[in-house]
Amino acid sequence: MVYFALIHSNLNYGIEINANTYNSYLNKLMILNNKILRSLQSAPRYTHVKDLYSKYNTSTIPNLHKYNILLFAHKFFHHPYLLPDIFVSYFTINSEYHGYSTRSKGDPHLELFTSSLGQRSLKYKGPRLWCSLPDQLKVISSTHSFKHKLKIYLQNRQDL
Repeated sequence: MVYFALIHSNLNYGIEINANTYNSYLNKLMILNNKILRSLQSAPRYTHVKDLYSKYNTSTIPNLHKYNILLFAHKFFHHPYLLPDIFVSYFTINSEYHGYSTRSKGDPHLELFTSSLGQRSLKYKGPRLWCSLPDQLKVISSTHSFKHKLKIYLQNRQDL
């Protein structure tokens, strides 16, 4: 498909960094992407955006950003050997902070950042998004299954 060859591949490249900003800064890019999808599908002007994305089985730019961050977190927890050496100890697990058993001992430790810049960092967003996932998704070790179920989960949720 033309969209995936020319547009989606460029949007997805480096989205973890490039979309790590306020939605107001991404607004023009999101509008342009919606217009491209609308024209490729020959859809009327007032077609709902959700219908445009679901017909091509893709996601909005903010959801693509979350999707790629969660894929990184999945690799960290289930396949750390696939990551470069610098990322092997990128997140800290709660059990490394204290010796007593808690319900969240296997989850990543949420670093405290007081600035908005720190809260947009991968070190903060990765654990925050991972902890907000349901347990059924967190335990999936297969990358293919995780990608498929995560895409469905993100398309159904708008508040993540």
